[in-house]
Amino acid sequence: MDELEEIKVTFFQECDELLGDLETGLLAMENGEGDSETVNSVFRAVHSIKGGAGAFGLDALVRYAHVFETLMDAVRGGRMAAEPALIRVLLRAADVLADQVTAARKGGEPNQEATVAMVAELERWIAGKGSSGEAGAAPEASPAAPSTVIDEDDVGFGFKPAAIALIEIEPEPAAETGPEGEQAPAPIEDLPPATVWTVTFKPAASLYAKANEAGRLLRELAHLGSVETELHDEAVPHLDVIDPEGGYLTWSVRVTTTEGERAVREVFDFVDGDCELSVTGEEPAPAIAPEAPTEEPFDLAALIATAKAAPSALPSHDPQGEPEAPKSIAAPPAEPASARPAPSAPTAPAARQGGGEPAAAQATIRVDPERIDRLIDLVGELVINQAMLAQRVSAHGFAPSSDVAMGLDELEQLTRGIQDSVMAIRAQPVKSVFQRMPRLLREVANQTRKQARLVMEGEGTEVDKTVIERLAEPITHMLRNAIDHGLESPDERIAAGKPAEGTVRLAALHRSGRIVIEVEDDGKGINRPRVRQIAIDKGLIPADSQLSDEEIDNLIFLPGFSTAGVISDISGRGVGMDVVRRSVQALGGRISISSTPGAGSTFTLSLPLTLAVLDGMVVDVAGETLVVPLTNIVESLRPKPEDVHPLGPEGAVLAVRDSFVRLVDIGCVLGFRKQPIAPDKGVILLVEGEDGVRSALVADGIHGQRQVVIKSLEANYRQVEGIAAATILGDGRVALIVDVDALVTAPRATPRAVETIPLAAE
Repeated sequence: MDELEEIKVTFFQECDELLGDLETGLLAMENGEGDSETVNSVFRAVHSIKGGAGAFGLDALVRYAHVFETLMDAVRGGRMAAEPALIRVLLRAADVLADQVTAARKGGEPNQEATVAMVAELERWIAGKGSSGEAGAAPEASPAAPSTVIDEDDVGFGFKPAAIALIEIEPEPAAETGPEGEQAPAPIEDLPPATVWTVTFKPAASLYAKANEAGRLLRELAHLGSVETELHDEAVPHLDVIDPEGGYLTWSVRVTTTEGERAVREVFDFVDGDCELSVTGEEPAPAIAPEAPTEEPFDLAALIATAKAAPSALPSHDPQGEPEAPKSIAAPPAEPASARPAPSAPTAPAARQGGGEPAAAQATIRVDPERIDRLIDLVGELVINQAMLAQRVSAHGFAPSSDVAMGLDELEQLTRGIQDSVMAIRAQPVKSVFQRMPRLLREVANQTRKQARLVMEGEGTEVDKTVIERLAEPITHMLRNAIDHGLESPDERIAAGKPAEGTVRLAALHRSGRIVIEVEDDGKGINRPRVRQIAIDKGLIPADSQLSDEEIDNLIFLPGFSTAGVISDISGRGVGMDVVRRSVQALGGRISISSTPGAGSTFTLSLPLTLAVLDGMVVDVAGETLVVPLTNIVESLRPKPEDVHPLGPEGAVLAVRDSFVRLVDIGCVLGFRKQPIAPDKGVILLVEGEDGVRSALVADGIHGQRQVVIKSLEANYRQVEGIAAATILGDGRVALIVDVDALVTAPRATPRAVETIPLAAE
């Protein structure tokens, strides 16, 4: 891959992030969060995609993004209200933009019909006619003199006379007003020192070819403070030799602002290389210190009016550095810094620290995921070798205070630090998966003619990258199922006393060392009699089966099961929830259902936080070595005989702190022995499941706490009930990692011999 292709790959990766930010911002605007920063973030996302596409000659993407950007600029400038109808159009425009990016990435052509229709609708809004095509409120006219714009499509078809009017760019008036409706200026003594930056800007022809505009860049400079603009047209040739696509104009702009040089240069980030740019600073204008009251009144309004009439009259400095008395005071920027829209550059100016220089932006490095996976594998080998060393040192009888043992302890701490740091690199927030779901919800709701609202919680919850990558499919299926089968139609909801719009909640949280994903709807719940009858009709269960509510709910996970009466694009083939269960089980997780008829259903996915390393307690069970995840263990103890009480013919419970917990013999459940050992002869591990229920696992002995590397048992053998994965011990033997929740919920009315799991040859 050549250097240009590598840069293009990076560009499309950034496009994915920008599209996510775009949709997030539009959804926030839809929910009424239309503050200036949100609107600016949406504008910047579209502008950044357009700028990058122009650099790679993606003309179709540039043209579409330009129209989108123009409409967003009208919203950002306050010339158009962000009404709900407009937001819906912008959301559909974002979908078309995503399709454009996908087509550009694959080197294909986008859907021309959808693009043309969307462009026409956007242009109607730009013209002030709205989606209905009827004349509406036209955008407010700019206070500056109008200028004629030459359409890009006219270039090359002959010269068209154009009247060009140079406008004076002024900052927008501040929101605050004085007692008589006049602008209330900021107190001069509260203003930080301002600097006058002289910007010389000469666009090249390539700048215009990439759909950038000099006028928009100059308006961005005006957002930083007060400006004086001067146009130099000496280089414009005679009309008979002029190149209509050439760049001949130069602008000199004096910007008086409290921002630093970096903020000024960031305005031109996307035209770097397509223009000649020079930024120089002059002496800072000192802040006016409060003076003692004098008999002569201080007419602030008159001074500001004088400053507007002669903005170039700035205070000067004598050779000794003492400021002379200014003849006039420069007017402060009309808009306070907190209310200024951020520049259209990809990153806003860094926040100042303590009034000093801008803080450096946080740097990020893009790394090939395969390199990180390789690093994880090496860390796993390091953990295994560290365990081997520890076991050999222990076997040779070194004292804990010996140099060898102490050095080994330091190695263990370093290994743990490396492992934690590498796992932090792989940890990613689930936001990357969640941000795809609002678009899915809109599409499915439109297809089913239902009204639905998505509420997302815990988007910042971090989980291992490999888990993130495989979460999208099960969440997609569950969300579609919640809308198609869970939510009622608007008429049915109103008849049931519910709002016409249904709510689907998507949440992520950490619980008991695992990540839990919940998909909840406030629909009609599971119709258990109907589900049972469908399963009987399809031959999935016998007609005389006696099933509990939980077992009936789980019938929907059977292959071929579907409650849809008609096969559609959304459901009806009986593969959705079966795919969900298999996907979750492949990740070492489980899925459960909680449903209340008439009130809704909740699907809960429980997945491991990482598929690489975990902390566990190594125990001995019937001569076999097992690992119990440390996150599930509350405490370990040796019970007294009087603390054990029989329950039924074979069962028993343990009295722990005025409560009783069920005793579960690990060896009997996994088939390592047929008869349970006496609890007082072994060791009890008090564990807590994801549902908060505690149980007591009976083991023969404890070898100690270890950090172990997770190896997939399903990939190397097959899935085994009660076992989550496997690992390699320090002596090279294979040990099984117990799935505590599956172990304690497995039926065990009587001790039974379950499948004996073959271990590696010792």
